[in-house]
Amino acid sequence: RASPPRPQRGPPPAAAGLRRAAAEAPDMAKVTSCLGLVILAVALGLGFLTRTKEDFFYRAQQAFKAVAALSVIPQERIENFLAAYDMFEMDSFTGTPDQMKYVKDYYETLNHLCSIGNYEKMYLPPVLDPTKDTYSNQLMYEKRMAARLMVGPGQRVLDIGCGRGKIAHLVASQTGASVTGINIDKDQLAQATESAAATGMEKRLNFIEANYNEPLPFPDESFDALYYVQVIGGYGTDLKKLFKEAYRVLKPGGMAAFEDYIVLPKYNKSDALHKRYVQKSKAVLGVVHYYTDKEFTDALDGAGFETFHRRNVSVTNQAILLEKDRDFFMPLTAVVSFLNSVGVVPKHFAELLNRMTEGTEDCIEAHRQGLVTGDMETLARKPRR
Repeated sequence: RASPPRPQRGPPPAAAGLRRAAAEAPDMAKVTSCLGLVILAVALGLGFLTRTKEDFFYRAQQAFKAVAALSVIPQERIENFLAAYDMFEMDSFTGTPDQMKYVKDYYETLNHLCSIGNYEKMYLPPVLDPTKDTYSNQLMYEKRMAARLMVGPGQRVLDIGCGRGKIAHLVASQTGASVTGINIDKDQLAQATESAAATGMEKRLNFIEANYNEPLPFPDESFDALYYVQVIGGYGTDLKKLFKEAYRVLKPGGMAAFEDYIVLPKYNKSDALHKRYVQKSKAVLGVVHYYTDKEFTDALDGAGFETFHRRNVSVTNQAILLEKDRDFFMPLTAVVSFLNSVGVVPKHFAELLNRMTEGTEDCIEAHRQGLVTGDMETLARKPRR
């Protein structure tokens, strides 16, 4: 608590005035930052009012929370987020401790940035209804996937790379099963745990810090089903090892559902434009490595899975969703950059948004030309004994 003012002795009034002005300067800085956040919130609100249809209030609330979190983000995390983009230029990601440090700070920051728009769950879904946006297509995919796991009350499901636990929450709510999620990001895990408690789901949702490149921290045959959604490209280093671990912790007869990014046969690495489109798409999507379809199927077969469904299920090219989100994020980035240039919005907001959206058009072109896809849906099972 501040001490009560004391009678001034000694310094002349002019000196006292200078001292007061210096003391008030930090308060003015706070006012400026708050004003920047308010204007940013207005810009976000306008974007949601014109583009968001489903769960408007929830999504607006998450966007405002994301802005608040980004306003106090540590400088080290900002620097690591920006430096992490060097990994997308690598030909080979090996998951060293130093690389994983950047990966963690990258995802902790990216998650907040994505939550400003349609990507709180940080994946590009299949286009099941081209009239709807990314968020609504995500929900459609998740509900269908949950039903295909064929689980119910009393059974256990593993979510590999659970993010904030939103998909786990839907799977648990829809099926009645209990879901355990693993993730490397403590920030997202904390949010997942808080959300589970706030919705009365803490007894059926459990979240654990774990790296799927390492042995999964569960006994053999622990789960009745498991799934992941576009997580392998993020920091996966060994498909064969991962699928063997997934097979190990799954019960005989258990279902597995996977949604993956892959590079398609049309991609010609000798074509300079192809290479640019695909390389830039990695940075936009957070993919350090695109595996081929054969690499996935070989790893699934080698682990022992029976794959009975593996195909692209989108009714049209996923570029249509990327274009819709570009039309939100790019104008937002331009507005924030302008507000930063006139001293209204903190510099790091502009830095983060500009880096996240760099290469957006090339990413869309990679999808338009059929060089990559984020929709390779797999349904498999562990054979019964």
